[in-house]
Amino acid sequence: MVLPLTIAPMLAVSAPPFNSPAYLFELKWDGLRGLAFLTAATKLQSRTGRDISFQYPELGTLQHQVKVPEVVLDGEIIVLADGKPSFERLQSRMHTTTAPNIQAAMRQDPVVYVVFDLLYLKGQSLMDRPLEARQELLQSVVVPSPNLIISSPIPEAGQELFRHTQALGLEGVIGKAKDSPYLPGKRSPYWKKARVTKSADFVICGYTKSPQGRKDLSALVIGVYAGADLESYGLVGTGFSQPEIDHLLHRFAALNQKEAPVKNPPRLKSVQWLKPHLVCAVEYLAVTPDRHLRHPLYKGLRERTPETCRVEDLI
Repeated sequence: MVLPLTIAPMLAVSAPPFNSPAYLFELKWDGLRGLAFLTAATKLQSRTGRDISFQYPELGTLQHQVKVPEVVLDGEIIVLADGKPSFERLQSRMHTTTAPNIQAAMRQDPVVYVVFDLLYLKGQSLMDRPLEARQELLQSVVVPSPNLIISSPIPEAGQELFRHTQALGLEGVIGKAKDSPYLPGKRSPYWKKARVTKSADFVICGYTKSPQGRKDLSALVIGVYAGADLESYGLVGTGFSQPEIDHLLHRFAALNQKEAPVKNPPRLKSVQWLKPHLVCAVEYLAVTPDRHLRHPLYKGLRERTPETCRVEDLI
């Protein structure tokens, strides 16, 4: 059989940490979701279906790390710093698109592919098989290497694993039902993610500059939709690398406008309002009663429609 051209990845729902003998638990890797189509070559697909193979040449020979042909893997592309995933260092790789810059970035921030599921084997779909069976086949087919790691889940003890991730400052834990099929493009309670911090996607409404700090971009003004109205949820001013700031300002250049796009604009000095076309992910500890985020951390742009960022999705 011929492999499909693209596959929409299966997604998890949010849940508190839990134990269950019916579930397998693994780390939630802080990286870029990627499916690997392994034939005579390797093709890497982003969560939104884009071919991102050219951006990660060190992963270009993953087809040699499987024992049989015509394979599709699901996993996460990460950059390790001090033994832990660093999304901040991954950001520079995500926005690097020219060959000389990609080569330089590859030397400075090499990526690793963490595989956690096997979707096709010898051109045959495994997505209707239970997760436990797919995991066994994954372990027998994939040969680990310095740039390919197999994520090995543990049974039942989700709360204990969550405590360990919390102590290590990692992103969180995902529990997956042992008997679950792979549901492409679906957000299913078969998969449940417990995050050390909360996370949501927000519309970028503008940005500020600071004469006493960063004069190019100090913080983003963010919001979500409540009904038909775009409402402000304050600022996020941490989590930016300089390459990410440069990339954002390049994207913002065509979006400048004089009026605030939000219903309740915060009183700010030196703010540049933007047409609400871009979405970013933000981690935070809690939402305050006056619609601000406690300890927000910018986690990168997201490819989704701004109108789908809803207040009811905040946790």
